[in-house]
Amino acid sequence: MHKILLVDDMRSFLDLEATFLSRAECRLLTASTGLEAIRVARAERPDLVVLDIEMPEMNGIQACRILRSDAVTSSIPVIVLTSMQMEDEARRAGASHFLRKPIDEPTFLAEVKKFLPIVERAESRVATELPVTLARDGETLDARLVNLSRTGFYVAAGARPPIGARYEVAFDLPGGADGTKVAGVALVVRHGDDPPGFGCRFRKVSSGTRVVFEEWADRVWTYGAGTPDIIA
Repeated sequence: MHKILLVDDMRSFLDLEATFLSRAECRLLTASTGLEAIRVARAERPDLVVLDIEMPEMNGIQACRILRSDAVTSSIPVIVLTSMQMEDEARRAGASHFLRKPIDEPTFLAEVKKFLPIVERAESRVATELPVTLARDGETLDARLVNLSRTGFYVAAGARPPIGARYEVAFDLPGGADGTKVAGVALVVRHGDDPPGFGCRFRKVSSGTRVVFEEWADRVWTYGAGTPDIIA
């Protein structure tokens, strides 16, 4: 199994990148500083490093130079992520590729696949028309789910929250019986235009919610309550 090292001093970005790779058949390693990244890379020899530039102790440019100069890690591809205009410096440091933040899931996965033949688990998705409530920073957004899977959903809404936005989400599964409410935390991973809205991946749900959701999903995809699309 391929190993990918994600390096960022902000936990929220590490969580987002891990969420992007949640369906990929790979092992994720993480580090929060340049020094830690070098230690992990030397010990684990990952197949790919995704490295932020702005970090304490040692920034990503310095870490990339050391990874390139070390015989143990010199052949590992390094994708550099940053919100700063430092593309030329990153390339001089030996970066294999450069991406600017913020970055969405399709773009991130497309770049990773240029360096690793990762396989994403197929995912069944069901078309729905469910009201959903999303809460963030004291504000509530009422919208509708237009499709739903075990790992995420797509919301039709005029709002366009930033990639990585964390929402508390709640909705009732079709059927209306007691105990069919799904509640948890999800991250925005992409924007869309057909219909206008955004896609989310579940980041956290309670064990009780997961059981209810899995039982419902098994019924839907086993007995054909709507024909699911297979998401590659």
